[in-house]
Amino acid sequence: MSTLGRTTDAATRRWWIIGSLGVAAMTALAIWFGVAATSGKVDWVNTGNSVISDEQVDIRFDLNRDPSRAVRCELVAQDYGFNVIGRTEVVIAPEGSSPSRHLGSVETVAPAVSGKVDTCSYVDAES
Repeated sequence: MSTLGRTTDAATRRWWIIGSLGVAAMTALAIWFGVAATSGKVDWVNTGNSVISDEQVDIRFDLNRDPSRAVRCELVAQDYGFNVIGRTEVVIAPEGSSPSRHLGSVETVAPAVSGKVDTCSYVDAES
């Protein structure tokens, strides 16, 4: 009787082991890339905004960062069409803790409906 076309239990087990090791290696690589891409970066969360007048929006945001480094954030105000109608930069000085909550004001050229943090970066990392 011939065993051509049939796999033995040892061969099946070997491929399961090889496949499992490959999946484990790729999972570890994906985790490593994810951590490397986000470590040491400034992270922010828009926590709200208040339209103060037709010429001003206040923006609240939380920063997760290295508390010993200053951060520069660009805040924008938008109209109904998501057009930027106001922009300002705020510099957040080093603090003792992270995360931290902040409030920034943006002057607008037209009535705004929302505001948000557009970008944040460390001041000493900019060239």
